[in-house]
Amino acid sequence: MSLLGGLRRSWRGMAPEGLRRAAQPLLSPLLEAHVRGQAQRPHGADGAAGGPLRIVGYMSGSHGIAASARLAARAFAALGVPVEQVDMAGAALTWEASGPAPSPASAWIFHLNPPELLAALGQMGAARLIGPRYGYWAWELPQAPPLWLKDAALVDEVWVPSRYVAQAMRGARAPVRVVPHPLFLEDYESVRPARRQAEFQAVSLFDFNSSAARKNPRGALAAFAKAFGDDASARLVIKTQNGASFPQALEALSAAAPANVEVIDGVWPYEAVKSLIAGSDVLISLHRAEGFGLTPAEALALRTPVVATGWSGVTDFLDETVAVMIGSSPTPVEDPQGIYAGQTWAEPDLDEAAAALRALRAAPERRAQMAAAGRARVAERLSPQAWFTTLPDAVKAAAMRAAQGR
Repeated sequence: MSLLGGLRRSWRGMAPEGLRRAAQPLLSPLLEAHVRGQAQRPHGADGAAGGPLRIVGYMSGSHGIAASARLAARAFAALGVPVEQVDMAGAALTWEASGPAPSPASAWIFHLNPPELLAALGQMGAARLIGPRYGYWAWELPQAPPLWLKDAALVDEVWVPSRYVAQAMRGARAPVRVVPHPLFLEDYESVRPARRQAEFQAVSLFDFNSSAARKNPRGALAAFAKAFGDDASARLVIKTQNGASFPQALEALSAAAPANVEVIDGVWPYEAVKSLIAGSDVLISLHRAEGFGLTPAEALALRTPVVATGWSGVTDFLDETVAVMIGSSPTPVEDPQGIYAGQTWAEPDLDEAAAALRALRAAPERRAQMAAAGRARVAERLSPQAWFTTLPDAVKAAAMRAAQGR
């Protein structure tokens, strides 16, 4: 047993439980400092020790950072590159690592934001992780938290999904690289469009856990109402999930919807969500901020034109050839759910959005052109092959060796 382990055992055995609880707020910063110190020791960042590529994350989670880990693992697999997946669900910050020491890796790729990364490093034992380390981080506001910039020192390079997030990470204590999420066109080939219920159909989707204020479904609803009023031949579906956790917000959204707007809350199978998007004439994303914008990207893959706020992460793959980009003005962040606070984000021009919706309805040939261009855009910028080109040369070289069994 290490000296640290012996001291901890003595503390647990001799100190009353009440004293241990009272001391916890004082000990937690010491624990975090301990893990940070361990993480910043020399760890074979040059990759000379070799070993497999490892992706570390919440591999079974339902949130975006978990999905990004699975997408990366699948992208490597699609290119014939074997990777090891390490699931850190339930990881907690500890003084001593648990389990046997892992073997060296050619790359440790952590799809974990800094607070979760710190817990994973503590549980795995940062000093035991030999090989270069990369952290894949997602952030939605224009400036990342100062502690994130400091904790970039926990890894050798930070990967982010868009130029917008890279700008938010300026001042980070490690290099920052843009690595977009990969998409797989084969996932969208055989999707059956949902049955049409109106001459012109629009869709908007969001998760209440991602902040309704940020996703701005009220903006989509207002723009649609400005465009079409109570015209029954035009229909908007606002598909939400996790509304049960925010009943007042869900009720207010539903109450604001006119007869030709339907709000549907619930967790659907992924295929049903894709079918809903594929059966729509346009996806509306009048977001106030996006770190990347996976739903608009999927709409392109499904050949569904997009009307989107022309700001933040989506501008890496959306432009006027594949979408209608709506102007906006900066506005202070106001989030009744309390998920986001401080800074500014975008307020989209709803009159401009309404005019765009009317114009798209009147121009089916333009929608067809946008659909084809959107599909090509995904193949060009978001395919596994395109994703691979954005990786560091050292990771690409390690991947090639792994693909060749070396």
